[in-house]
Amino acid sequence: MSSSATLSRTIRAPREAAYRAFTTSIGLQDWCADAADLSARLGGHIFLWSDEGYRLLGAFSRLEENETIEWEELAPRTGRVRIRIETENGGSKISMELAADGDLERRLAFWDPALDNLKAVLETGLDRRVYDRPMLGILIGSKVDAENRAKYGSPVPYGVVLSGTVSGMGAEALGLEENDVLVEIGDLPLDDYQALKSTVVGRKPGDHIRVAWYRRGERMEGKLRLSGRPEPFIPATPAELAEHVRGIYDRLDGELAEILDDATEEEADFRPSEKDWSVKEILGHTIATERGVHAWIAGTLGGNDLKDWASNENSLIRAIVDVHPTMPALTGELARAERQTVAMVRHLPPEITTHKGVYANIVTMLGEHGLPVHTRMHYETIRVQLETARALNR
Repeated sequence: MSSSATLSRTIRAPREAAYRAFTTSIGLQDWCADAADLSARLGGHIFLWSDEGYRLLGAFSRLEENETIEWEELAPRTGRVRIRIETENGGSKISMELAADGDLERRLAFWDPALDNLKAVLETGLDRRVYDRPMLGILIGSKVDAENRAKYGSPVPYGVVLSGTVSGMGAEALGLEENDVLVEIGDLPLDDYQALKSTVVGRKPGDHIRVAWYRRGERMEGKLRLSGRPEPFIPATPAELAEHVRGIYDRLDGELAEILDDATEEEADFRPSEKDWSVKEILGHTIATERGVHAWIAGTLGGNDLKDWASNENSLIRAIVDVHPTMPALTGELARAERQTVAMVRHLPPEITTHKGVYANIVTMLGEHGLPVHTRMHYETIRVQLETARALNR
C-alpha cells in the first residue's frame, strides 16, 4: 500500500540555488549524498548513495527549472519524490513530497535531517556533516598494505602512515609524529581510509578515543582528545578570494625556494628507491595536482565532480618532467599553474557567492586547510630527500 508525507523548509537562498542542489551531482553531494550521478532531463537517471545506508536509483519524470523536480524511484524500492520550490520572504520554500510503496519511515529518517543540512549549506556554505564532525588532527600520508609494510616498519599489513599532525589538535598533544603508522582507533582496525571517518561518527569535540600506532616497529597506545573542526574564512567576493589564494601561493613558493636553495640537478634526480618519486617527479605531481584543480573548478561550476584527478599517474608525472627537465623549468611551470588557479578564481561569476555551498567548496579547497596541506606534505618529503642525497654524496 502506497503512503506519502511532505517535508518543507524555508531557506534564505534563491530558487536557482535550491534547484541546483537537487539537479546536479555535486549539488546532491554537498548536503545529502556521499556519491551521486544524474542526468537532469526527462527520463534521465538519478543515482544517490549515502554512507549512512540510504540508496536510490530513479528516473526524472518532471523538470520545471527553478520550480518543480520529480523523479520515480525504481530501486531498491519503488516510490516517487516531488520537490516544489517557491519564493517566500525573499528566500525559497522547498516542499518535498515523498510517496512510497512501503518503507516511508526510512525515507523520512533520511530526508528530514538532510533538508536541515540543505538549509545550512545554502545559507552558510558549510556542510554540517563535515563541520559537526570532530577531528583527530592528523595529516594522512599513505596506506600500509602487505607489500609495503616492511618499508614503514609495521608488523601488521594495514594502517595509515602519518605525514604530520595539525598544530593545536589532539594528535599533536598525544605526541603522534610523522611516519607513525596508525593502526587502530577505538575498536576499529584502520584497514582503509574510510575507516578513519567511521571512527568519529557519533562523537563530539572534547571526547577521548583510544588510538594505537607503531613507531619504528614499536606498538604504542594512548587516549586522543577529539578537536573541533575550524570553519574556513570565506571572502566576500571572487576578487577577494583570488587575492587570498595568491597570498597563500606566495608563501608556498617562498617555502619551496628555501628548500630548493643550492639543490643540484643530480640531487633532484635522486630516488630513495625504485618505487619512490625523485624531487623532480614530486614537483611534476604538484603541477599535475594544480592542473587538476583547474578541471575541478570548471566541473564544480557545471555541477559535476572530478572523480579522478590522475595526478598520481606516473606516466603523466614523467611526461611533465620530460617536457620540463630542469629544476628552473619545473618551478617555473608550477608558478604558472598557480597563477592560472588565481586567475580562474578571479574570473568566477559574481553570482557564485549566492550559491554558498559551491562557493564554500572552492574556498575550502584552496584555503590554508585544503590543498596547501597536501603541498606542504610534499615539500617536507623534498627536504628530506635532498638531505639524503647530499649525505650519500659526501
